[in-house]
Amino acid sequence: MKARYVFIALTLVVGLAFAQTVEGTGGQGAMLFEAGGSARSLAMGQAFTALADQGEAVLYNPAGLGQIHSAKLSLLGGTLYGSTYQSVLAYNMPWATYGTFGLAYVGAFGALEETIDPYGNNIPDADAGMSNSGVMISYAKKFSAFGVGLAPKLLFSTLSDEQALAFDVDVGFMFYPLSLILAKKLTGSIPYDLVTLGVAAKNLLAATMDYTGSGMEPANPRIVRAGLGIRLLDNRVKLASDVSYTLDDNSVFGWYEGLEVYPAKLLALRAGINHNFFSFGLGVNAELSRSVALEVDYAFMMNYASEFLLEPVHKVSLNLTLKNVAGLWLASRPAELNSPADYAEITVNGASQFKRRIKRWVFEIKDAGGNVVYRKAQDVYGEIDELPSKFTWNGVNSIRGGQVDSGTYYYQITITDKLGDKIVYEGLLLKVDWKGVRR
Repeated sequence: MKARYVFIALTLVVGLAFAQTVEGTGGQGAMLFEAGGSARSLAMGQAFTALADQGEAVLYNPAGLGQIHSAKLSLLGGTLYGSTYQSVLAYNMPWATYGTFGLAYVGAFGALEETIDPYGNNIPDADAGMSNSGVMISYAKKFSAFGVGLAPKLLFSTLSDEQALAFDVDVGFMFYPLSLILAKKLTGSIPYDLVTLGVAAKNLLAATMDYTGSGMEPANPRIVRAGLGIRLLDNRVKLASDVSYTLDDNSVFGWYEGLEVYPAKLLALRAGINHNFFSFGLGVNAELSRSVALEVDYAFMMNYASEFLLEPVHKVSLNLTLKNVAGLWLASRPAELNSPADYAEITVNGASQFKRRIKRWVFEIKDAGGNVVYRKAQDVYGEIDELPSKFTWNGVNSIRGGQVDSGTYYYQITITDKLGDKIVYEGLLLKVDWKGVRR
């Protein structure tokens, strides 16, 4: 019930964001898709090309969407700069082992009262009103050691009383070098995505914006981004480093550095710096139910490229994970174990969509510290080996023996499809409270 109220509230906020964007004015078309898509990536200095593991990935590297295996709804709102405001809405829908589809909307609006943009450039006719909005449709698929993504996009722009329309395309690639090593079994239990490399080519068509009346044609310049991502300590620490090169008359080079640390499972701390601004922020996430998770992110940004002429910027974004819409999600009955005689019946919702499409599955139960207390794995050779629709567990630690301690426990299912992609689903499973029962 609580999750339903949150979803309704998000829908209303999204509607308001759309209404404001349509009625307002502001923004520059060429930078619309470069202004960031979440408070998380902005707090990390926009070093996101090689991580790209949330809905706004399409704005940095479309191939990153291939890492998303649950339906996600993302919303960003806040100041772009001065009196110009930004809103971003993204929805991503994975389809079993076939890849992930995405739809993103980006808008900027407001009266341009400043004479410089966030990059320190003079804005002609700064007192004119501008309104920009863009729509991206994307698809991505991850394979064993690499992923690919494609994102065509439409850009609508209004400058004072003139309008323009443009069409362009982004492509992206993700590389997982450790997957090649792990496939040869030269290492132990090292995560395949410990090190990731990302490359994105944006605005391949270098489309022009033909404004009615004046005939102005500001182009969307071609941009190449490349990045390195490192995930440490079971994803509790993430390091990211990006570079970008804008292929226009100015040939602008950019650099980006970011850090994300999870001191606790529900809290993330972030910091970043790039050639325009430094930033920091935090994120709080919670399991609203066994099928719905919510993450709220905040970013503070200070633009030093303008010699601090621009005011600090605050950004807030919401990310909603809808596990029961696509992919797998688990439910336990009962939701709490109170006696060593109790058994939890764990239902695997969505298991049927993976029949005859995978070659291995691993089911694990972990405590709040990430330690595995139960594990079952199976190579799939025939129907009898397929991922089952149910498991049972009685609170026994199958790794060390004896019963587990009282606390909250989480599930993780790792599926390896026939193309070598590893798909991971995780979430809240159940609670254990022995209530003084002797173990």
